[in-house]
Amino acid sequence: MDTTLLRPRWVRIFQHAWLLNLVLFLILAAIRCWGLFGPAGVRMLVMLSFLLMWFLPFIFYSNSGRNAAGLKRIQHTRWLFGGMFIAALASLMIFLIGYGLYGLGEDNWYISLRDSFAIDATLKQLPRLQLFLIYTLPAVLFSPVGEEFFFRGMIHASVEKKLGPRAATAVNAAAFSGVHLLHHGISWTSTGIQFAWISGSLWFMMMLGLSWFLTHCREKSGSIWPAVAAHAAFNLVTNVTIFWVLL
Repeated sequence: MDTTLLRPRWVRIFQHAWLLNLVLFLILAAIRCWGLFGPAGVRMLVMLSFLLMWFLPFIFYSNSGRNAAGLKRIQHTRWLFGGMFIAALASLMIFLIGYGLYGLGEDNWYISLRDSFAIDATLKQLPRLQLFLIYTLPAVLFSPVGEEFFFRGMIHASVEKKLGPRAATAVNAAAFSGVHLLHHGISWTSTGIQFAWISGSLWFMMMLGLSWFLTHCREKSGSIWPAVAAHAAFNLVTNVTIFWVLL
C-alpha cells in the first residue's frame, strides 16, 4: 500500500495514489467536458475545475506526498525565468504554425480556444484591453496552478513512485494532452461527436511537447513553481495572440 504520498485516511480507500489520481482525472475531465460542451450557463465549470485542482494536493496528499509532488521551495531559480521565456516563445510558435497552416479556419487550434471563450455581443462592446484582462487574469492564475499541481505534481509523483521518472513524464503528458483535445480536436455538435484528426493530432503532439518541457522545469528546479510560472507565460502569450490578432 502507498503510505508515503497519501494521507492515511485515503490510503485505506484507494491503497495507491495512482488509483486515486485516475479517479480524479476522470471526474475532472468530465467536469471540463460538460463546461465546454454543455449550455452556456455552465461555462464557469471549467474555471471551477482549475480552482478545485488547487486544493487536491492538500486534501489527499501527506506532507511527504506534497514534497514529492514538487510543492516546495525552488532550488534552482534560473528555471523560473528561463522557463517563462521559453514557454512564451513556444506559445508564439504554436500560434504561428496554426495561423500558417489554417489561417482563421476552424482547424486553427487558437481559433477553437477563442471560440471556447463564448464572448457574446455585449462583451465585445468592451474596450479590447478590458476584455483581454477579463479572460486572461483567470487564465494565468487558475489554470497554471491547478493543472501543474495535478498533472506535473500529483500524477507525476504517483507514477514516478511506481514506474520511474520516464514513465511519469509520459503519463502526465498523455493525460494533460488528452484533456486538451477537448479544447481542440474533439467537438460536440448537433450531429454528434466530431474529430479533427489532422489538426487535433498536431495539437495533441504540441501539448505533449509543452508538457514535457513543464516537467523538465519541475525536475531541474526541484519545485513545481517554475512549471506554474512557465504555464502562466504560455497562457498569457496565447491570449495576447487571440485578443490582438484573432478576435
